[in-house]
Amino acid sequence: MRLLILDQNYPHLENLMGDVFVHVRAKEYAKRHEVKVFSYFQEPSEIVYEGISLQRFDNVDALAAAVKEYKADKILIHFYQPWMLEKIIRQVNVPVIIWVHLFEAIGWYRRLFNYTLYSPVFFRFVLKNIRQQYRFRQLINYANRTSRIRFVFVSDWIRRTAEKDTLTKIKAFDVIPNPVDISLFAYRPKNDEQRKKVLVLRSFDSRKYANDVYVKGLLLLSKKKAFQDFTFTIIGKGPLFEKTLAPLRLFKNIEITNGAVRQVLIPALHEQYGVFLCPTRQDSHGVSMCEAMASGLVPIASNNSAIPEYVEHNKSGYLTNNSAQQIAGALEELLEKPDKFLQMSKSAAEKVRERCNIENISKKELAIIES
Repeated sequence: MRLLILDQNYPHLENLMGDVFVHVRAKEYAKRHEVKVFSYFQEPSEIVYEGISLQRFDNVDALAAAVKEYKADKILIHFYQPWMLEKIIRQVNVPVIIWVHLFEAIGWYRRLFNYTLYSPVFFRFVLKNIRQQYRFRQLINYANRTSRIRFVFVSDWIRRTAEKDTLTKIKAFDVIPNPVDISLFAYRPKNDEQRKKVLVLRSFDSRKYANDVYVKGLLLLSKKKAFQDFTFTIIGKGPLFEKTLAPLRLFKNIEITNGAVRQVLIPALHEQYGVFLCPTRQDSHGVSMCEAMASGLVPIASNNSAIPEYVEHNKSGYLTNNSAQQIAGALEELLEKPDKFLQMSKSAAEKVRERCNIENISKKELAIIES
């Protein structure tokens, strides 16, 4: 079977922080089928990344022509964009599966944290989102009418939110988490000293990632004696990096690195640490969090959006209300209770294996693709 994946932000050597969770899927599908990836709004080129053929296009018309020429048996779309219905889906007579991750399906009022209200940028965003929601509603109506499209939601929260914000009910859908490669992110039991070693691997592209939240938590913790028992490593990249982390640069026990890490190198990092700081303002899954949990790191996360589907508070991690006090408190509790840390570490690894094991996820997705 010839499978064509459409994803604007597909990863490669010059884009390591791209949609790695899509690449993980592609490698699994390629074990049984011919897989090709098209990405768009980029400098045209053809490359092979970790065994997957990737072709990039700088405009929609060139992409649409290539889609027709490829003659795929199934088209798999991640992060649907409004032009795709007319330019791609209606132009080819093949089944289409659309993975819904977040931004493409939710209303503007859920992203207020990213904007200064009533500014020109804010009003442009609202207008764009209203048009986007209208087009997504059109897509759902077309899917319900023709049965040519099936949706896959990576969490039940995003499925419920998409239906609510588009004022629709979707007929053909599945809820399947993003996969975690548990052979790559292997669980190795932690020792109690690792509760003092804290890791952050985070994008700084948006306030969505709540990097400012844990910064406030660490500043609060720095006023207490317990702070000196910890070492922190923060690795990330994005326009908000320098400004957000500036208050932490004076601390000798906080190491800050501006950059990205290839996925295959992340497990070696995980092995050194015991705690993963990952608060968020909104997330449809939390892939990097689940990868860390698979390796046995205890997540300090957020009690919002889809995160509670993957973290059980006080058992497999901490769900905070994004308060500095709760983040600092979680770290202090882990310091004071080494036995609890060890049990939570084990529970975190078990939780991810139960929900996101790549073998189980691939079987579910391939069953849909091959049907």
